[in-house]
Amino acid sequence: MTHIETRAGRVMVDERGQGPPLVLLHANGHDHHDFEAILPALAARFRTIAIDWPGCGESDLPRPPSSAGAGLCCDVLEDVLSTLDVPAAVLLGNSVGGTAALRLAGRRPERVRALVLVDSGGLVAPSALQRAFCWVQSRQLVRRLTGMAFARAYLKRRNPHAEALLGRHQAHRARPGRIALDAAMWRSFGRPEADVSAEARTVRCPTLLIWGRLDPVLRARVEGQRARQLLPHARYLELDTGHVPFVEDPQAFLDGLLPFLAELPAMSTVAI
Repeated sequence: MTHIETRAGRVMVDERGQGPPLVLLHANGHDHHDFEAILPALAARFRTIAIDWPGCGESDLPRPPSSAGAGLCCDVLEDVLSTLDVPAAVLLGNSVGGTAALRLAGRRPERVRALVLVDSGGLVAPSALQRAFCWVQSRQLVRRLTGMAFARAYLKRRNPHAEALLGRHQAHRARPGRIALDAAMWRSFGRPEADVSAEARTVRCPTLLIWGRLDPVLRARVEGQRARQLLPHARYLELDTGHVPFVEDPQAFLDGLLPFLAELPAMSTVAI
């Protein structure tokens, strides 16, 4: 593990394996350990680069915590890849991780070899009702009282990996400043900075959409369908999971992911 200076402070990066670069981007309030169930299979074939978003995992809390948001995550991704001088990479992003991956693909296409968007945010401009929901969720009292129940509700399949995620999430919330950070992230989800649908329309790189059919946050029938409309060239896969498919059903996730990666021309020499 190493720390990289970014405009949001020091950000932790966990690099493993060798080969073509594959960048792993987790959801709000989580950390890079979300990928532990699938990491052995990926690091055996790729140079995996897992990033902890500002204030998550081992990364520094942004100052002030209220400065956190989807836009800052997007900025941090650009800073990290620029510092590491990573060549065109596959970006695998879950939730706000998908938002950051999409923005980079739209604005810096030379840095992105392919996209794997997992229950991705940023593809539907928020309606008045959704903005109101984000405003309610951005209240620190609401996040303090309901944050853990919310996380339990969006993980629809339980296994040791899902239970470990919930344990880390609970520990994260207990650290100073993290509730304020979580509130700020939710506040940003209702603002234009979180909408990357314009960038999505310009993306032409190979793209795989993986959606949890049971996700109550970014719904397959709404946000998943919108993703298919904005990215008509993308391959689409639904799994019987909630918001974090690679945690809830790692094998089914890998069964869909690995053939897609094997077909990428730049990775044709990688045995999968």
